[in-house]
Amino acid sequence: MVTRRVPALLAALLALGGCATSIRTAKMGPLPTGPLVTLIVSDDRAVVERECREVPALGPILGCSIWRTVQPDGKTDVKTMKVVRYTDAMPSALALEIDAHELCHVVAALQQIDDPCHVGNGGVVRAGGANVRGMTR
Repeated sequence: MVTRRVPALLAALLALGGCATSIRTAKMGPLPTGPLVTLIVSDDRAVVERECREVPALGPILGCSIWRTVQPDGKTDVKTMKVVRYTDAMPSALALEIDAHELCHVVAALQQIDDPCHVGNGGVVRAGGANVRGMTR
């Protein structure tokens, strides 16, 4: 009886394994109120639709950008941004970190704030291992 359950369990796990979805999130530009930029990429459209539920759309939602105004110093308005997008192929951790980092610089440059995109990382890539980190110096 135990012998029959093991193959059935393995078959069930393999069947469910093909249904796995992925989500990658990167946050850049730490502020006292949270990150300046959050980038979410998923191959699950339900995740994208849930993250973008505030955004009106006439058709299928494949991505969105959501802006929020905060005052990190209690007086200066700063727009923070969340970008969510669907993908058919997940980016590597390195690609996601680079995308979020460059997006952070764009969002910061469009506002009257000091660029927080190197705070906590010194401008050095964290993903991708030692070989990639060596290229950034």
